[in-house]
Amino acid sequence: MEFSEDDRRILERHVTNVDGDIYALYNLPPEVVAVLFAYVSRSPASFRENLLKLIKSKDLDMGELITTFKDKGIEFEEARRKAKEFHEKWVVGYGHSSVSEHAFASIAIENVSILATKVIEDNRLASYTEKSTRYQVFDRNRYYKPPRLMESDHGKKYEDFVNSLFDFYTENMPKMMEFVRKKHPMPEGMNERLYESISKARACDVMRYALPAATLTNLGMTINARALEHAIRKLLSHPLEEMNGIGKRMKEEVTKIIPTLVKYADRNDYIAETNRSMESLESDGHSSDEKPVSLVEYDHEAENKLISAILYRYSEKSYSKIRKEVESMNSDEKAKVMDGFLGKMGKHDIPLRELEHVYYTFDILVDYGAFRDIQRHRMCTQTNQDLTTRLGYSIPKEIEETGLKDQYVKLMEKAKETFEDISREFPKEAQYMVPLAFKKRTLITWNLRELFWFIRLRSGKEGHESYRRIACQIYDELERVHPILAKYITVERMEGPAR
Repeated sequence: MEFSEDDRRILERHVTNVDGDIYALYNLPPEVVAVLFAYVSRSPASFRENLLKLIKSKDLDMGELITTFKDKGIEFEEARRKAKEFHEKWVVGYGHSSVSEHAFASIAIENVSILATKVIEDNRLASYTEKSTRYQVFDRNRYYKPPRLMESDHGKKYEDFVNSLFDFYTENMPKMMEFVRKKHPMPEGMNERLYESISKARACDVMRYALPAATLTNLGMTINARALEHAIRKLLSHPLEEMNGIGKRMKEEVTKIIPTLVKYADRNDYIAETNRSMESLESDGHSSDEKPVSLVEYDHEAENKLISAILYRYSEKSYSKIRKEVESMNSDEKAKVMDGFLGKMGKHDIPLRELEHVYYTFDILVDYGAFRDIQRHRMCTQTNQDLTTRLGYSIPKEIEETGLKDQYVKLMEKAKETFEDISREFPKEAQYMVPLAFKKRTLITWNLRELFWFIRLRSGKEGHESYRRIACQIYDELERVHPILAKYITVERMEGPAR
């Protein structure tokens, strides 16, 4: 479509180009973008044509909504009001929730506990950036204090113990920095600033084991409105006060830019009551003697299933017919298909989607510090247990090498004693005092495509030793059951026993 000069001037305020088939939108409220994209399902016009129609038409509910807001005297609040009318009718009234996926929010979340970040990040369809325990030294004694717990007889005990964790962390950080410089001298030709940054990361990687889950941290989150509504609902339905408060504040702030699409995000009785009733069925006892990685369920027909899916893509036959043909293939014929499909992958290539038809479920026992990194692979399906001190803790070899082991072990044993005391009355709040060294369980189901990425990334030598070992052991399990599939995955092996 040819646009007049006046129309081009209007469009140039809001689209990155006026003539091409692909262009980005800007200078528009997020709910307005959602309205514009909503029209595509019913309108044959282009996005730019509908944009002009929204700006020009006095007959539409959205009339004159989209301009450079002050050019025609239309303030941002008026734009929001008109967008709200549209979404009240179509998203809320008629249930067209997919429209809300085009509205997004970028939210700064500051001074929340590490424990809270894991609850917030338990949403698959969002992007997160969290303050790093590897690259930053955390401030002494800045941690969350659960109000109910602090008002009880356990308050001082909680505070004293968490302070002792920060004392160990703060007082021994310089010693650990000195140790890693001696253990890893600066390579010839390396920039000194870079070397200091690497040394600091090495020291922080060790000392983070002493940080409590209550440590205050910051998080950036970008999420679409549909997913955000569910995320807020989960926070408001959580048993911990901190999560409820975060959910309430998130809703208040996001409503300022997305006034309608999270309007009905409230506490959900199904979530809250189901969690409460199921926890009452929990049996007593625990076990900590299992290996860190157990492959508990997997697709026993993975090779035939994958090869069938691959051939299906390039065929016109039904899946069932192809599957029968694959089952009659010999090993060389199957290997030829696999090599043709995966053998040309380069170092940074991502395998094609057919690998998603194959799944593996792992029961993982890992320290909480490493769990925080593993959890970031949220495209997989995760089921997480609460944080506890009953499953043991990790001792970094650097703690032993610097002569801090006795002090460290004493602190961890004190953590177990304090946790048991507090958790009898406050089982949920007691999680805050647990150091990142303690192990927790997580049940994860990956498809094979996700495992390609996880193993490649998390086994890399630049990563933390704790999750590197998990990634390597996951690879070992995969190789054990499906060697023909595992051979195409890049893995960086580690030396020494699992710790």
